[in-house]
Amino acid sequence: MASEIDYSVLPNQQAYKVKAEDCPVIGEPGSVSNEENSQEIRETVITNDFHVTFTTGEPGDIIPWHTHMPSLYQVLFTMEGECIWHYKDNEGNEQSIRAGPGDVVYLPGGAQNKVEVVGDESHTHMGIYPKVPIPRVEQLVGEAENTYDPWELSESHVGLRIDTDNDEVRHMDDDAVSTE
Repeated sequence: MASEIDYSVLPNQQAYKVKAEDCPVIGEPGSVSNEENSQEIRETVITNDFHVTFTTGEPGDIIPWHTHMPSLYQVLFTMEGECIWHYKDNEGNEQSIRAGPGDVVYLPGGAQNKVEVVGDESHTHMGIYPKVPIPRVEQLVGEAENTYDPWELSESHVGLRIDTDNDEVRHMDDDAVSTE
């Protein structure tokens, strides 16, 4: 005879839907913010282990060269439009990888890179990043403008923040998040 499983010992079993377009726009460290660059980056979900961003842009928009910390790799899923991730290899030579709808790009930790929206259509991609104390080398050495730490952002800068260690929702933006 099978015993019943006690599900009460598991974390709260509540799923959440985050509408990325309704999450607050954040300032990407070192990004160009002017009338010629309409790119928007939104912090959609933050947990103790990772965060998820939602980025939109128009042809010609660029996030300029920056260098991620060795422990910060990126998994980037292109939803619409096309984008080129330029990066420098171990010898400092510029390489690039072009992605369109349905493509997933992996950039290794420590990648010096820039992001360029290309083609004739708007571009949207979702990024998943592990939690690291400092995301960019430029932040570490004090050379980045608009610096932020996604885990230290005020609650008004994220759609859903979940403390998975303590099984608590720390913030839920009523405009962006639902349980239905």
